[in-house]
Amino acid sequence: MARITDKMRQDVQTQAEQFLAENGFITPPLSPEEALSARKLEVTQLSLDDLLVKANLRSEEQVKIQAVLDIEERAITFKSGLPLPKRNWGSLHEIGHEYLPWHREVLYYCPLLWLPISIQKQIEAEADVFAAESLFFGSKFSKLVNDGEFGLATAKELADDVYKTSYHTTFMRLAESSEIPCCLLVWRPIEKPETLSISNNLRLHYYTPSKNFRIHFPPNQDADDEVILGLYEDSSPGIIKHTLQLETKDGKKLVAQAESFSNSYNVFTLVTNPSLS
Repeated sequence: MARITDKMRQDVQTQAEQFLAENGFITPPLSPEEALSARKLEVTQLSLDDLLVKANLRSEEQVKIQAVLDIEERAITFKSGLPLPKRNWGSLHEIGHEYLPWHREVLYYCPLLWLPISIQKQIEAEADVFAAESLFFGSKFSKLVNDGEFGLATAKELADDVYKTSYHTTFMRLAESSEIPCCLLVWRPIEKPETLSISNNLRLHYYTPSKNFRIHFPPNQDADDEVILGLYEDSSPGIIKHTLQLETKDGKKLVAQAESFSNSYNVFTLVTNPSLS
């Protein structure tokens, strides 16, 4: 993902706050349908999959695209079979392209896919910030987190009872917006393309650090923590607190307080109070 400067992030946050205020969206949850209606955007019944094939894109590029905005027709086309959480996120992401004035000006004259890759990544990252700020009502999320105990349990409760968002998106927001140094690790089962099967072993898919968490992890390292592996096999225990040891990118050993939770496919681990040896 492209790196966004603090100044640009603040500009996008200001625009998201303006979007919410001028359309009367005061308290969560934010309905994507109402947000689309507020901008007079419609969802087409066309197949994005067919459009992408006709666009002559490589298959690896097609996989990354889940929705496309036609800014002149004020229409959004989604990829077939998108889960509802991804479709909702995609709605707000595309609204970001339409609402942010510098996106709107560019996209009126040049389709996103025609832009240089570096600019595409920058614009996509800014639209993701807009989607997150709108979905979680800016700083309101942090205030609600501070009303409870910091951790996955509070974020899970906010996802269920306040924001009606996926655990995945809400846990990411918890880490990204935290003033407490922390990092969300997302573990996924290892796929075996040669047998079209999925292993019971888990691999670090990616991680989301808070802005003041300075430790980096090598990609694709396998999970060897018994709690994490056990939660993937049986998610019924809910959130489990444990101590995690993990290799860092520079070869050091991290020992940290952790709590993990599984939604039956991903295992999410929130790391706090790290020490290195």
